[in-house]
Amino acid sequence: MVEASQAQPAHRYRVRAMLFDLDGTLVDSRRDLATALALTLCDLGLPPLGVEVTTRLVGDGARWLIERGLAAAGAGPALSDTFVSEALERFKAHYARHLLATTRAYPHVEAVLEYFAALPKAVVTNKPAGFSETILQGLGLRTHFVAVIGGDTLPERKPHPAPVQAGLAACGCVNPAEAVMIGDSPNDIRAGRAAGTLTCGVTYGFRASSELTEADILVDDLTHLTGLLQPIAVGRTLP
Repeated sequence: MVEASQAQPAHRYRVRAMLFDLDGTLVDSRRDLATALALTLCDLGLPPLGVEVTTRLVGDGARWLIERGLAAAGAGPALSDTFVSEALERFKAHYARHLLATTRAYPHVEAVLEYFAALPKAVVTNKPAGFSETILQGLGLRTHFVAVIGGDTLPERKPHPAPVQAGLAACGCVNPAEAVMIGDSPNDIRAGRAAGTLTCGVTYGFRASSELTEADILVDDLTHLTGLLQPIAVGRTLP
């Protein structure tokens, strides 16, 4: 594993396509997620969990967030599917109203996407596709991506390789080894490895670097990718 903040590799990894996670990788959405969850819990007479606790629950899709949030707030371990589904619908309604209140792209995201402009890119996230599209459009990032594979696009979600494979197909990349999956959670790394891609963990996101030890590369700043990755098609120069 290469840690870009500590050492540079003797060579650069040649890539033809780039796949990105969304929350914790491209955008910092933790406060808006916490707000929507807090409002949902309030509707149900339960206490809010706060940003830090909510952040630890994110990563496996909206339903898992709700199930874990309800349990953490004291709703009890044995919740009916109907109750969880109703809570999920409340969460979706709240999140739709708040998902761009404070959510912003992480530093240098736009510059790095521009640098690799010649490479096809896809977002592969466990967040529902509709919310993902709205956030990317609202932040002016959607035009950088040929596709958005959400947590409800396929029957499977990360860490299953299917979403990564769908992203590769959208990018026209037939050789997974010529692509990189970039994310902040073990789900991203495991999905990429299972699909056969290079994997890159970002340490500034929702998970600690100690959870990303399976990644081929670790970076604490997205701009480090410009020194680690060699586009098979030539990208632009960073301003």
